[in-house]
Amino acid sequence: MAEPFEVRVADLAALRSYAGDGDVRADAVRLVVETASASLSLVPRPEWPALVSLRSRRAGDGVVLVARFKRPVPVADVVAEVGRQAVWPSVVARRPDRLDERVFNPIGFRPAWERGVVDLPPGPPTPELVASLRDAQGVLVSAPSPTVDALAMAGVPLVGAGYGEVDLDDPLAREEHSLVVRRAALDAHGSIDWQRSVSVVLATRRPEQLDFALAQVARQRGVDSLELVLAPHGFSPDPAAVRAAVPNASVRVVPAEADAFFGDVLNAAATAADGDVILKMDDDDWYAPDVVADLLRARAYSGAELVGMPAEFHYLAPLDLTVKRGHQTEFYAKFVAGGTMMLDREVLRSVGGFRRVRKFVDAQLLAAVTAAGGAVYRTHGLGYLLRRNESGHTWQVDMDYLLDPSRVERTWEGLTPSRLMEL
Repeated sequence: MAEPFEVRVADLAALRSYAGDGDVRADAVRLVVETASASLSLVPRPEWPALVSLRSRRAGDGVVLVARFKRPVPVADVVAEVGRQAVWPSVVARRPDRLDERVFNPIGFRPAWERGVVDLPPGPPTPELVASLRDAQGVLVSAPSPTVDALAMAGVPLVGAGYGEVDLDDPLAREEHSLVVRRAALDAHGSIDWQRSVSVVLATRRPEQLDFALAQVARQRGVDSLELVLAPHGFSPDPAAVRAAVPNASVRVVPAEADAFFGDVLNAAATAADGDVILKMDDDDWYAPDVVADLLRARAYSGAELVGMPAEFHYLAPLDLTVKRGHQTEFYAKFVAGGTMMLDREVLRSVGGFRRVRKFVDAQLLAAVTAAGGAVYRTHGLGYLLRRNESGHTWQVDMDYLLDPSRVERTWEGLTPSRLMEL
């Protein structure tokens, strides 16, 4: 068996910016990343020869990946593809002497449990310890420690001194408690500076929804730099009135003609944006005050190219009923709610922007990102409440579908969101 051709890089940033080894081809590639906190993987491209074997293991502070193919492949292409599929950001601003949220984070949080509250096990913080507590209803702690901090960052529900009263028998209250604690822990003990300049892209063709939509942006907090790029579709609001309604953000108004494609409207707004990160928001849904900040946190600890929330909570306006659909959260997904999609402006540009269509803009952007090798991450759904009217939605679905018992976890009379919506 031939010895693999070895490529050695310093870290994941160097991996993603790897320039290649000319025209070198080999049927086995050994990739050494000297500093990395998680294993790497590789899904081969369709045009490559068959992948015979793939091994990835930790080695000191780094990772070694060995890929063997049926026939020789361009080494540079293999390394570049591993870099594209690596899920951590290419540039991570780190703070020393903090816990690494690429290791301690809510990925894998379980909304249900298999055993009750348990005592904090002895020992230092490790990923294995977090994994062993995912099935617990909660963990009882008595004093601060690095292990407690790590569990808090991971979203493990903590109870005891300093953590207040919480009804852990209520799954929603348990998850709300986990989210409040994990936010505080990630900010206090995490090593990644997750703050980025964010441009909210908001397109609307309904003047009657404008005040409501602007109020959702005006509620946002905890973000250092926020911009609203409003794209009125077929009407022209007063820019001064828009700015007055959103005092926490700089404002651009990019009007579009009534007959413009929805994708073109969004592209024009995104092109005008100044932020490093683009967030698409819809004009008729409710957003918690921490939605932008939570998406930025998820972007940091997941490393995904696109992050979003599920449409877990629906308000069915004709029935005056709130529905919780029980979507899986805190995992790498194929789909997130279109009104919560956040991605780097350069990622949006590199996949060709929003497609020139009138419908299914969100689904096509998700498909473009995944087709380009990007990761999609779905964080919690407690900050987003989707409104369903009889009509007027690009996603057409009847009420019977939304009330299908196989899809519904819980219902409430009236408008009853998570308490973290702060409505």
